[in-house]
Amino acid sequence: MGEKLKIFSDWMTPAGEKDRDEVHRDGDWHESFHCWFYRHDADKTFIYFQKRSESKKDFPCLYDITAAGHIEYTESRIQGGLREIKEELGLNLMEEDIAYHGFYKEELKLKALNDREICHIYLYAYDEASLLTMNEEVTDVVRINLEEFLSMISKNGRSVMAESLFSDNSLFIDAEEFCPHDFNYYQHIVQAVMSTR
Repeated sequence: MGEKLKIFSDWMTPAGEKDRDEVHRDGDWHESFHCWFYRHDADKTFIYFQKRSESKKDFPCLYDITAAGHIEYTESRIQGGLREIKEELGLNLMEEDIAYHGFYKEELKLKALNDREICHIYLYAYDEASLLTMNEEVTDVVRINLEEFLSMISKNGRSVMAESLFSDNSLFIDAEEFCPHDFNYYQHIVQAVMSTR
C-alpha cells in the first residue's frame, strides 16, 4: 500500500484520497509542506537549501527547499510538516517555531510526472546553533545570500555562491542544479522572507 494523499478540485475543495503515485500520474491537486529556513544578518539575508540524495526518485542530487514533503491523508499540515523537518534535518520543532506565509499553487509537468501542488509555505528563523543531521534523503544543506540568489534567477545567471553547513566549504551551484520552481514561486518566498525583517 502506497502513501495516501488528500486530493482537491481546481477550486481547492476536498475530493477524497488517492495513492501518491496515482496522484502524480493523474495530475490531481494535493497539499505539500514547504519550510524555508532563513537568517538575517546585519546587512544580508540568507536562505537554506537542502541537497537531495542520489537515491531520491524525483530530482536526485538537486538543491531544493530546506525541508518539504507531502502531507499524508491522516495528517494535519502541521503534523506532516514537523514530521518532514524531523525526518529530513533531524530537528524537533514545535508549531510555534514556524510561521505560515500562505500557499502557492504550482504545476510541474514532466514525462511521467504531472505534479499539481498546493504548497503551504512556512518560514523558520534558523540561527545555526541547532545542528542539522544528514540521512538517506539529504546529503547537504547550504546557505545562500538571498539577494544573490534572486539576482541569479531573475537575470538568468549561471551560478551562485553557497556555503555548506556540513563541510564548511564554499562552492558555486549552477542554476540547473536547483529543483525546478516557477519564478513567481521564488518571488513569493523572497517577499515572505523579507517581510520578517
